[in-house]
Amino acid sequence: MAPMPSEITKSTVNLSTSTTKHLVAIDLGSNSFHLLIARELDGCLQIMHRQKQAIGLAAGLDHNHYLSDAIIAKAINCLREFNLSLANLPSSAVRIVATQALRSAKNITHFKQQASKVLPYPIDVISGKMEAELIYKGVAHTQPLRGNTFIIDIGGGSTELAIGNNFTTSLTDSLAVGCVSFQQKFFRNGEISAASMREAQSQVKAHLIGIADRYRESKNKAILGTSGSIKVISQVMMELYGENKITAKRLKRLVEQLVRWQHCDNIPLRSLEDNRRPLLAAAVAILSSCFSLLGIEQMKFSLGGLREGVLYDLSHSRTDIDTRERTIQNLMKLYHVDQAFTQRVLQQLTLISQQFIDSQIQLNRAELTLLGWSVQLHEIGIAINSKKHQQHSAYIIEHSDMLGFSQHEQQTIAWLVRNHRGKIHQMSNETQSNASKPRHYFLMQLLRLTVILTQGRIQPKATNVQIKYQDNAFIIEGIAPSELRNKLNKEVIKQAKVGLILTIV
Repeated sequence: MAPMPSEITKSTVNLSTSTTKHLVAIDLGSNSFHLLIARELDGCLQIMHRQKQAIGLAAGLDHNHYLSDAIIAKAINCLREFNLSLANLPSSAVRIVATQALRSAKNITHFKQQASKVLPYPIDVISGKMEAELIYKGVAHTQPLRGNTFIIDIGGGSTELAIGNNFTTSLTDSLAVGCVSFQQKFFRNGEISAASMREAQSQVKAHLIGIADRYRESKNKAILGTSGSIKVISQVMMELYGENKITAKRLKRLVEQLVRWQHCDNIPLRSLEDNRRPLLAAAVAILSSCFSLLGIEQMKFSLGGLREGVLYDLSHSRTDIDTRERTIQNLMKLYHVDQAFTQRVLQQLTLISQQFIDSQIQLNRAELTLLGWSVQLHEIGIAINSKKHQQHSAYIIEHSDMLGFSQHEQQTIAWLVRNHRGKIHQMSNETQSNASKPRHYFLMQLLRLTVILTQGRIQPKATNVQIKYQDNAFIIEGIAPSELRNKLNKEVIKQAKVGLILTIV
């Protein structure tokens, strides 16, 4: 059953004023250290600062599991820089978590003592299961999850597995296999051979064998990968196959190709950064083994992860609404959107959309939601300048960190908002495929007419008007000679310039 158009009005929020609280998450990973700073407004987070430095803690562990003095010094210098970013940060909550390399380091007490001298906050060395739970939470808060979701994170010293639904995990595990430790053990000096690849894969399978059945039996709607290693593999897939989806068949081909290249210096991929080149074979060995033993056919990359999970664990972010809706609310608060006017535009959109119910052009739930988001954000550019604010709004949308939104969704909303008034800009091939363009031009026309018929901030009620759509043309009936009809006549000319048909009768 199709959703009622009135559903698009339910997403408006109470934009009350609130105090600002800053949250800081620091992830002391086995390969890299990460700093994430956000500010919290009414349970919504805005990412303000990201900082990352490759440290290589796992590579700095000797065979007795002691961190070398050199690697400790490098890590302390990084923490000193992180502390400078926190200087004078008002009303802040800070949490530092450490993972596999520091879990296994026998001189962890010495490390903590040195760290406390430059960064005066306690370091929480979390368990592998806690790490998996926080990783899942980070993904759940940065993109909408539908049904059971299986998440894999390949770090420098360990690999975490988590299955959950919405914001709650039901199964978590941590394996002591990571891309840095495996590079040191199986692909030292950058050499890649069939024998070393088989040995690496066999060791991963030895860790997985005891838990594999539980993960294979779980009915998952989506399988996601996070962490730098899986991001790199996803980028490699894009370069080799034109899309970033990771599949079992493509991973198998990549394993064979890595063996043919023989050494990491021979890998010709442009998407591979120099510091990631020596780690690719190890990451592929781990992920391909997970695919094989856990019965995975395909996976997509997710931006969320441990540090986002730590950040949201500190916050009071709501878990009863869609992650994307929370992002929309945050932007509306940040740019002081006129909520009353936005509500009236949504009501006008509902009134128009109801006329298309049970017709061939009826809007589906996704289209109603997309238009609702566009309405809620179409005036955020006024915070910069009211003149040509549609361009400012689109720029903000394009360049904001919109958690939960795919690049495709973000670009589409920006294009709709840019074209809600003024000159119409054609849609680029990068924004949408040729097959979907006609429908998106229909949505854009609908948004423009909605804004015109709302008649600014003076008209108290929605404009009752008859609208039809026949033969790829909008037809508006019953508009008497007035300022509104003059505006619509001008709109006819603007739309005609890009080949769109609007008729006023």
